[in-house]
Amino acid sequence: MTFLKRTLEQSRLPLTVGQFWWYSFCYWSIFAVITFGQLMMLWLLKEGVVMRPHEIFIWLLDGLFWWSTTPLILYASVKVPVAFKPRGRSVLKPILFHLMIVTFLNIFVNTVHYYITNPLMYKAVGKAVPLESYLFSFFTAYTASFGQYLLLVVGFSKVSYIYRYQELKQQNFETELHNEQLRGQLATAQLQSLKMQLNPHFLFNTLHSVVSLMVKNDIRKATLMITTLSDLLRAVLVNQSADFIPLQEELKLTRQYLDIQQIRFQDRLKVEYHIDPASELYPVPQLILQPIVENSITHGISDLTTNALISITSTVSATGIRVTVYDNGVGTASRKSSKGMGLGLKNTSLRLQQAYGAEARLEFEQPVGGGTAVTLHFDGRRSNPDG
Repeated sequence: MTFLKRTLEQSRLPLTVGQFWWYSFCYWSIFAVITFGQLMMLWLLKEGVVMRPHEIFIWLLDGLFWWSTTPLILYASVKVPVAFKPRGRSVLKPILFHLMIVTFLNIFVNTVHYYITNPLMYKAVGKAVPLESYLFSFFTAYTASFGQYLLLVVGFSKVSYIYRYQELKQQNFETELHNEQLRGQLATAQLQSLKMQLNPHFLFNTLHSVVSLMVKNDIRKATLMITTLSDLLRAVLVNQSADFIPLQEELKLTRQYLDIQQIRFQDRLKVEYHIDPASELYPVPQLILQPIVENSITHGISDLTTNALISITSTVSATGIRVTVYDNGVGTASRKSSKGMGLGLKNTSLRLQQAYGAEARLEFEQPVGGGTAVTLHFDGRRSNPDG
């Protein structure tokens, strides 16, 4: 890799080598034309004085010299940039550094002219430029060459900084986007993991009820329960790829589950629904209600011999949606503790937090009239994309 390519890569400028030489030629040509115009005006003011061919040749050599030093100047600006708002550093040091370079370049070009170009011109045209002219040229052109040099350094540093900043900004954006995608994938994976834990738990408890009916030799109810369970599982499989479904679909799954339990409890279980129509389209995690309803049956009303009641209520307010599952069973204090109960409700709480963040919560209440009410609170805006 050439010196010029490395310099361009360090500056982050999207330039090819050819484009670089063309733009640098245009840059130095602007000052060359201005200088030539100034000299022409001086000669016009001095009657009888004209620019001789060998002087024009030397003037062209000067332009080519500064054009050829452009890679060196840009390399120096990359290594020692001139920033007029440095953080904790003085701008004087980089300016002195570049002042030394431009001084060296001026001395070098005039030395070359005096020892090489001038003798060659003397042999070619029989005329030479005296030493005094070179000294005069050095001191008069020094300020202009330093200004052109510094303008190139500052302009190049500024443009290079803008490109590097844009590149870092784009990299930061891509990194944030990548991190956000990873967070979404992690949340989806966690939701899938929780759902995988939920399904075997639900199946185990339902099949246990079927077995209980078969042990009692109630084949008709067992067959009806298996048929209803089959319909429920088919409905779950239809939404297998979706972590979130509308509340009305979730209620349909819950209703199928309760239909199974009503077969088991016969006339002892009554189910009521008080659903706000405005809540039906809210997205909720699939099977989020099933563990709560199952908990009400298993640990709330299973010991009731008559008038068991489960009521499901949904409401929508300015703060979000509330879904309450109430049972008139033994109440929270008297409930039987079990591993299954802890897993199902812990799973539900984790899924709520994962889906809706810290604003979602699961609350237990014991109404004055008895029983237990479990309420889901969330604002309906998921914190992660749908899986």
